[in-house]
Amino acid sequence: MSSKPFSIRLPAWLILYFVIWIVAPFILSTSYPLDVPEGIYWGREWQWGYYKHPPFSSWVLYSFYYVFGHIGPYFLSQCTIVLSLWIAYLFGTELMSRQRAFIGALFLLAIFYYTWPSLEFNHNIAQMPVWLGLVYIFYLAIKHNRLQYWLVLGLLAGIGMLIKYTVAVLLLSILIFSVLTHYRRIWLSFKPWLALIIAIAIFSPNLYWLMQHDWISITYASARSAEDANRNGHFAALGYLATQLINHLPLLIILICTRTRLSFKQHKKIMGQNDWFYLLWMGLFPTVMLVLVGLVFGVGLRDMWGMPMWGLSGLIVVAMIPEQLWSQQKYTSLLKGISIWVAIVTLLMILYISFGARIRHKPSRMDWPQTAMAHEADQQWQSLSSCQMDSITGSDWPVLLIASYSKFSPSVMISGKAVYSPWMSEQRLHQHGTLAIWLEGEQPNIPWLKSLAADQNLTVKQGQWVIGWNKLPERQPLKIVWQAYIPNHCLINKN
Repeated sequence: MSSKPFSIRLPAWLILYFVIWIVAPFILSTSYPLDVPEGIYWGREWQWGYYKHPPFSSWVLYSFYYVFGHIGPYFLSQCTIVLSLWIAYLFGTELMSRQRAFIGALFLLAIFYYTWPSLEFNHNIAQMPVWLGLVYIFYLAIKHNRLQYWLVLGLLAGIGMLIKYTVAVLLLSILIFSVLTHYRRIWLSFKPWLALIIAIAIFSPNLYWLMQHDWISITYASARSAEDANRNGHFAALGYLATQLINHLPLLIILICTRTRLSFKQHKKIMGQNDWFYLLWMGLFPTVMLVLVGLVFGVGLRDMWGMPMWGLSGLIVVAMIPEQLWSQQKYTSLLKGISIWVAIVTLLMILYISFGARIRHKPSRMDWPQTAMAHEADQQWQSLSSCQMDSITGSDWPVLLIASYSKFSPSVMISGKAVYSPWMSEQRLHQHGTLAIWLEGEQPNIPWLKSLAADQNLTVKQGQWVIGWNKLPERQPLKIVWQAYIPNHCLINKN
């Protein structure tokens, strides 16, 4: 079979792949994956920061959710992957032939992070194109030293820090590269300083928010890191490194199955020595630096922190394929290898979402009866109140699922500390009331609820919902306790 028909069909197969990854989880799952409803409720409030993360990706997530409806988060996640592949290709064309750059970009689909985890749009997924964009635009800036590239670099750096603070690892890598190489002379120009000013200006509202909220996001990240450190000590960094390597296994298998030999010496025929060093530095140094910090200081490293760091892996690999082995036949065999892998992982994704609950005999986060829960909450509130449901609180996961599917789109008051939901206030709750729900047997700590019970202007109603599991009908149904705090002027039945 000739390679030309396969190359012609490739765009159609790629489009089909991304369409399936948008539509299949939306149709086959019964609830959002873990981080999605949390990001939606954050973005709804348009704050300059949230207690776990900076705000930008939540703003984008909520915008897609608002514009495209419930399928919006899945659409956004795959748009992020497509954008990452496109940027990797553009950067690759600066270093090597278009054919190699194309394969190098598609190789990202053979890195596990770019497939299965993309079901769940979160701050790690959102970093992927920004991370690649920073590497690409910094390359153009130091190579051509044009003002527009430095301006875009400052813009992306600021946005990156508004997505997740781990972008600072890449920015530090860029800084070290510029100081240790002959490119240090760029700092004699005003352009990189202007980029720095732009980045700080964009990030400064979140920085101010952190100062106003006792650095709560930094405290949260430190606590998560400490969990890993306490569990594995200094060797947590080795576990982190092993996870990063395991996520490259599909790529290694493709190379083995297509009999593709790599050579560290071949890059000289593909690109210049400076370009090769830049590619290796930006592709590997951030991870090396993190692992060293973890080993020396015992800092706990979360595996998913590595998700945006491997956008250059495909280009590094393709640059090591010897020139004498590179041919149309090799190009086609690699394309077919990638296609077979994405077909396999797509089939596994469909099977997992469809039948995973039955195989495990327990539901995953994507198997909860989200639609039924939101319907119960809406119906219950409407049967008691003539006013809109302004907010909801209680057990975090059920609350988030209901809030992201309720027709009222209520604000969420997260359990624990009041500072976690700064958009809520005692005055707002006393004025509009709230709906509190929790799983039977749980007793979440809900801010301000005790003061609401004593408010004479609110009427408290309570009860229980029993909701079956869509994919596990034989499983004991969910039992959800609810309490509605309804302003007296909104109460429908005052008897």
